[in-house]
Amino acid sequence: MDNLCLVGLIPIFEGGWWFLIYNLVLKVRKNIWLIPSAYCLIATVLALFVIWLDTVHGAKVEATLPATILISVDLAQTILGIIAAALLTMITITFSTIMVVLTTYSSQFSPRTLSDFVTNKVTMRVLGIYMGGFMYSILSLLFMREDLEHEVIAGTIGVLFSIVCLAFFAYFIHFVATSIQVNKLISELTRHTLDTVYNRKKPDKKTETINITYRKPKLVPEGFNKIEVRSQTFGYIQLFQYDHLLKRAKKDDLYVEIVPAIGTFITTNQIIFNVYYQYKKPKINFHKYVEVGNDRTILQDVDFGIQKVVEVTLRALSPGINDPNTAIDGILHIGKLLAEACKQDGNYILYSDRSIVRVIAPQKTVEEILYVTFYQICHYGREDISIMLATYEALIMMAEGNDQQIRNKIWTFSQYVDQSFNKEVLQDLDLQYYNEKFIQLRAKTMT
Repeated sequence: MDNLCLVGLIPIFEGGWWFLIYNLVLKVRKNIWLIPSAYCLIATVLALFVIWLDTVHGAKVEATLPATILISVDLAQTILGIIAAALLTMITITFSTIMVVLTTYSSQFSPRTLSDFVTNKVTMRVLGIYMGGFMYSILSLLFMREDLEHEVIAGTIGVLFSIVCLAFFAYFIHFVATSIQVNKLISELTRHTLDTVYNRKKPDKKTETINITYRKPKLVPEGFNKIEVRSQTFGYIQLFQYDHLLKRAKKDDLYVEIVPAIGTFITTNQIIFNVYYQYKKPKINFHKYVEVGNDRTILQDVDFGIQKVVEVTLRALSPGINDPNTAIDGILHIGKLLAEACKQDGNYILYSDRSIVRVIAPQKTVEEILYVTFYQICHYGREDISIMLATYEALIMMAEGNDQQIRNKIWTFSQYVDQSFNKEVLQDLDLQYYNEKFIQLRAKTMT
């Protein structure tokens, strides 16, 4: 029997403005220079405004502002020159620190987590404020004329700018010190993934609904023709514009079947959409409804967020690192993620208008998510009792937050987990704790 979920249970349907925000965030993550460039632009505007005040309205400014915040041109040139050199040094130190952190992330945690630090708003804002301060100082020096007979305010604003940069530098050191802590990284990855799960929005119109089902319904009425929309490049599916597809399908009386799931790696000339029409072939560029890139993102891809936590957990299990406590922490966070992700169980997501299914998208079932998440953990931790107990604790956490149908699947998967671990190496006390967890899981899933 199909498991039909209500509208609010689908995390990947966004309204038009949500998609624009997601697309903007995706572009920022692809181009990390955007935010620093924005800060440089703001600093340029500020510098031009201050220069305009000092050169055109200098006499009025001198008569209006207190004398304590106005300084001579020679002193302003000296101060701005020192600030520019200091900020350039701070930019170099910050860049070197970022490289060290990236090396740590790649070697100790997972290469997939590099973007989480580089694109973090703190990192980009720190670089932006330093570059903006340097831009302000250089431009102010460029237009600072020695023939000005009055005192100027450019140097005072430069000093205030340097104080702000110093505060950002202290905060950046604190941020780096906490970012390289693996427990902090796991928590942040979990929080970002849960944001993707929780980021739900109902359709804009009351006539639109979203359901999730195991069976693929009959999508196309009799007499409709089919066209295949194929990819023009290769890479990972990063975003689907589901709401715009639904509106376009409703407007032109189309039926759209999305072939690859979000996060899938596609090749050139691979089918992305099957579009069904009745009379006139639609002249629509369907490629604008999908974003393909070199890397996966967690903007809509919950599986990728879970994969990041899994990779950090596996790295902790490796003989070179051998940090079982970090692995346990990762497994428990995985349990929290799966407890929410498994609430949306089914093979297909149906986007309907007035009970007419217009768009179909595939997704992974609970069985697939459980296997892909735990099969490597079960393999590499098969002789570690702490990993076994943590895995059962995660399964118990998942069972507590889901209905009986999901609990049955969790119990079935627990048999795979039980068979994966090598219980021959366990002592009597180990088996006692294992049996307690086993009984506890059975009680949670069978009630």
